[in-house]
Amino acid sequence: MNISTIGVIGAGQMGIGIAQVSAQAGYTVLLGDLDLETAEGGKAKIAKAVGRLVEREKMTAPDADALLSRIEPIDGNKKFASCDLVIEAATEREDIKRAIFAEIGKVM
Repeated sequence: MNISTIGVIGAGQMGIGIAQVSAQAGYTVLLGDLDLETAEGGKAKIAKAVGRLVEREKMTAPDADALLSRIEPIDGNKKFASCDLVIEAATEREDIKRAIFAEIGKVM
């Protein structure tokens, strides 16, 4: 299977880590959460972490810019239909996870 786009559900600590590593590996990443503001906040946290890597010369500025350009914050589930792989990294509550899987199953 050729994977080019990864969806990450949840823009919390775990989700942004998965999104960052996936984008750093060259994948396009859709980072989703309950609302666009939360997803954008997750990307902002990634940008801050990547900025620290640039400051410590662990990553070049062009590589950081390329990484960040591969992450698209989204809201809702419809855009996940274009993903080759979706990773769920939402809160650790079974009822929420079941609802997420039910909704994602409709678009994938």
